[in-house]
Amino acid sequence: MNSKFLIDEQTKKDIQLTSTLGNSVFDFFNNTVTEGGDRLLKDLFFSPTTNLEEIKARQIKIKRLLPFTDFSFKFDKLILKDLERFWASRANIPSFFSSINIFRISSPEYFYTKRSIIETVDVLYNFHDFLGMVLEKERSNDIEEFYDISCSCLRKIFKTGSFKKDLLKINLYNIDKYDYIIREELSDQLNYILGFLYEIDACLAIARVAKSRAFCFPTVVEKGQTGEVKMVGLYNLFHRSPIANDISLSQNKKIWFLTGANMAGKSSIIKSISIALYLAHIGLPVPALSMQTDVIDGLFTSINLDDNIDLGYSHFFNEAIRLKEIIDLLPKDSNALIILDELFKGTNNEDASQAIFEVVKYFIKIDGPFTIISSHIAELSERLEPLDNIKCMRLNIDKDSEGMPLFTYKISEGVSHEKLGMWLLEKSGVFNSFNGLLKQSKEISI
Repeated sequence: MNSKFLIDEQTKKDIQLTSTLGNSVFDFFNNTVTEGGDRLLKDLFFSPTTNLEEIKARQIKIKRLLPFTDFSFKFDKLILKDLERFWASRANIPSFFSSINIFRISSPEYFYTKRSIIETVDVLYNFHDFLGMVLEKERSNDIEEFYDISCSCLRKIFKTGSFKKDLLKINLYNIDKYDYIIREELSDQLNYILGFLYEIDACLAIARVAKSRAFCFPTVVEKGQTGEVKMVGLYNLFHRSPIANDISLSQNKKIWFLTGANMAGKSSIIKSISIALYLAHIGLPVPALSMQTDVIDGLFTSINLDDNIDLGYSHFFNEAIRLKEIIDLLPKDSNALIILDELFKGTNNEDASQAIFEVVKYFIKIDGPFTIISSHIAELSERLEPLDNIKCMRLNIDKDSEGMPLFTYKISEGVSHEKLGMWLLEKSGVFNSFNGLLKQSKEISI
């Protein structure tokens, strides 16, 4: 059974999974300490899955570290990177002649080897202590396994059941034996430990975000079990003062027609929904009070399309091509989420209305996909509402005591008929600029 979660590059770009400017969903979670932790977090972040057991297993690995988010992760990324190279190289076989060569004690090689042995023991100690703290809170097979392996490695190095740090006395006569034990006898175990240490670093980074921001871990069930996606208190993780919203998608009303004036928050809410569903299928926590969802096949968006000048496409035709790409990627009986932001804005209202209406009729006929179409063409709702499976949603705008618009950024059922174009033009100051330019022109002419 294919467990691949479907998503394409345009969607990843639309919902800011990555960014060269450092303002991305990945960067939001990435406070790893080590380079290996960073690599593993990337691997996890870009491996969404529809395998329910895998999603649950990832959640468990993160949840068990929540009590330790204030713990100082005592591992230096440069030291670990250096130790990776040290453990990968071959050790010299201890010999009588090397142990009596008193001149090598001043060599760079002797200093590097001694320092690497000490750092190896420090890493094992810190790793062993951390796992011991975790085991006091929760027993788990992999934690116990690596706790035992770290014990075994320390005993092997110290050649005794006791491995107190102050017993490590490295000198000219025993350095080769320590070196040989670490780089030859324990090489596989140490690299095995390092891999798990990096996993802990990645999961701990996620746990810190979950705890500090009060994110929730979604309840995820098998595909088709409920036919619903529900989110309580969902918010946009990029906003400084986000407004929470409750979201409910259902196969009974699988198509949303979302209206709202400019700046009402349509793009923000659809990106929030998309990001939450993506995170849920990685096994990560989401910015909400609670979330329940069936496993969905994938996520496709059309939000920030670039004009295709090279092929000579108009913006409207580019939107049509994007929609075709999405439909062609859908498997049979898919329950993927499709989000089309301001669909067909590349043409006039009459043309766009007819095009959206025809597209919606096809979405009604095909089985499965949840679809959210946002638009400023509120009048189209009168044609859409009588159709099956349509739910009209709006971003609310209130008015203050002087009749000026107040953006609530709250979503509710209904249709938004507010027209704020002229008000936004006034607010921008463009008319003041025009009047200033006209005044200057008159003064010059006089």
